Amino acid sequence: MLKKIAQGYTKFEDFLTNSLMIGIVVFVFLASVMRWIGSPIPWSIEFAQLLFVWVIFLGANRALREDRHVGVDFFVNQLPFKVKTIIEIIMIVLIMAFLVFLAYSGSSLSLENSSRLINNLGLSYSIVTISVPMGSLLMLITFIGKLKGKIVLLKKPVDERREG
Repeated sequence: MLKKIAQGYTKFEDFLTNSLMIGIVVFVFLASVMRWIGSPIPWSIEFAQLLFVWVIFLGANRALREDRHVGVDFFVNQLPFKVKTIIEIIMIVLIMAFLVFLAYSGSSLSLENSSRLINNLGLSYSIVTISVPMGSLLMLITFIGKLKGKIVLLKKPVDERREG
């Protein structure tokens, strides 16, 4: 059941990131056309930035889940399997610690900005800043799954190991 929930969430996150990205493109195009014809949309920049911040954090989790982040692993790949996996586990734990810090700091920032308004939108700036802890928590959940997979892989006998 947990796997079905995760698959459903993955589909929803993919749909949301795709929709937000398409929305940004369409909206920026529309705002440019409106500015060109002499009727600019005053809140267009703030709205596009709001959508873009959410795309960044949701997209970062999506890239993490699909192993599409840029990495330099040439030297690590030259190491024996066990050493390589231990280094990967250590790196995951360090990144998870940073994400916990980021989620905490982002939550504090979001609370501080709750009364601040986005200039032309009249919305709380917290809508923008809450993307930091939300994205961090999503990436933390993704890393928990990756950490579990690495630990399981490390415990398997040599003949049963297959990555990815």
